[in-house]
Amino acid sequence: MKNNFVSLCCQTLLAMSVFYSISSRADSSIDKHIIAYQAPVSSNATLSAELSAEAIEHVASHVAQWQLNQFDIASNKMRVEDRVSGLPNGWMYATFEIGLLRYAQQQNKPNYLQALVNLSKLNDWQLGPRWFHADDQAIGSVYLQLADLYANPAWKKHVITQLDLALAQSSERSLDFRSEQKEVFVTPLRTFTDPYCTVRWCWADAIFMAPPVLAQLSHQQQDPRYLSFMDKEFWATTDYLFDKNYQLYLRDSRYFDRKDPQGRPIFWGRGNGWVLAGLARTIEWLPADYPQRPRYIALFQALSKSMLAYQHAEGSWPSSLLEEESQHKPESSATGLLVFALAWGMNNGLLQGEQYQSAIQRGWQSLVSCVHPDGKLGYVQQVAFAPGSATFEDTQLYGTGALLLAAAELQKRLEQQ
Repeated sequence: MKNNFVSLCCQTLLAMSVFYSISSRADSSIDKHIIAYQAPVSSNATLSAELSAEAIEHVASHVAQWQLNQFDIASNKMRVEDRVSGLPNGWMYATFEIGLLRYAQQQNKPNYLQALVNLSKLNDWQLGPRWFHADDQAIGSVYLQLADLYANPAWKKHVITQLDLALAQSSERSLDFRSEQKEVFVTPLRTFTDPYCTVRWCWADAIFMAPPVLAQLSHQQQDPRYLSFMDKEFWATTDYLFDKNYQLYLRDSRYFDRKDPQGRPIFWGRGNGWVLAGLARTIEWLPADYPQRPRYIALFQALSKSMLAYQHAEGSWPSSLLEEESQHKPESSATGLLVFALAWGMNNGLLQGEQYQSAIQRGWQSLVSCVHPDGKLGYVQQVAFAPGSATFEDTQLYGTGALLLAAAELQKRLEQQ
C-alpha cells in the first residue's frame, strides 16, 4: 500500500507540470523560501450542448482540465485505492488517457500530449503486472501511439514483451466466470486473486481493453501473429456472450441465468458501451483487405442498431438497458462510450441515417447536462460488473475518458460536414 501511494504521489506531482509554470530560481533562493501552496485553478463555467466546434471544445477542455487537476499531490484529491482498478497503469487510468490522447490529437493540444508523456514516464512505460489480463493491457494503446508520435520505439518495448508472453502462453481455459477456482498472481507489491477465466476475455469489458492494443501492435509491427491471436479470442468471447435474440452482450456467464425483477435478461449499459467502443477502436486498425474485417463491421452495425432502441428520451443510455422509463437516471460512462462509437461509425461510413445523428446529438446533450460547473463529470457508475445506480456527485476517470472520446469524434464529424 505504501509503495502504491508513493507511486501515485510521484505520478500526480509530474502531471501537475502541465498546469504550473515553475520560475527558474537559484538553488539558494529555493532553499531559503517556502512557496505557499496554491490549488490548481478550477473555475466554474456555463456550458452549451450545441454541436458546434466552439461549444464542444469548451465542454471537453473544461472536463479534461478538471480531471487533470485531480492529480494534484498537495490536496490528494485522487483517492488511493489498494485494488486492481486503482493501478496507475490499470484500466481506469488507461480509459481516461485513451480519451485524452484521442482528443489531444484531434484538437492539437500539446499540453495534453505532454501530460500523457509525463504519466507514461512515471509508469516507466510498463503495462499492468498481469501479462494475461485485458485490464492490464489497455494502457498499451497509449504507449504505442505516443511511441509513434514521438518516434521513440523504446516506449513500446514492454508492450511487445508482455503481449509476446500472452501469445506464447495462450490458454484454452473455459470462459465460464462461475468457476470456484481462482487465478492467483503474485507480485512483490500484492497478490491478485481473480476469476479463473480472466486469463482470457471472459467478460464484455475486455473487448475495449485488449483487442485494440493487439490490432494496433500488429499494424505497427507488421506482424500478423498479434492480429491472429486477437481474432481468435475476440470471436470466442463474442460467440459466448452475444445474445442473438436481443443483439446485445451479456456481461459474463453469471448473467446467462440471472434476471431482473420483471424476469428479463440483464444487459449492462456500460458493458455494451465497452464492446461497441472497443469494436470501433479495433476496426480502425484492421487492414483494409483483412478477410475478417467485414465480419467485425457487420457486428458493429448490428450492435449499433440495437443500441438505438434503449436510448431514453433525454439522451442517455441507462445502466440497465431494459429498465423502465419511470426508473431511469442517466449513466454518463455508458453514454459517452456509445456516443463515441456511433459518431465514429458515421465518420467512417459504417452508419448512416438521421436516427444515428439524432441519437448522437441527444446523447451529447445528456453528457453535457451531467457536467458540474467546475468541469467534474457526474452520474458515472462506480467500478462494477453489473447495472447500478449513480448520482450527480459520482465520477471516475473512465467516465471522463469516455466523454473525451465522444468529443473527439464529434469534432471530427463537424470537420467532415
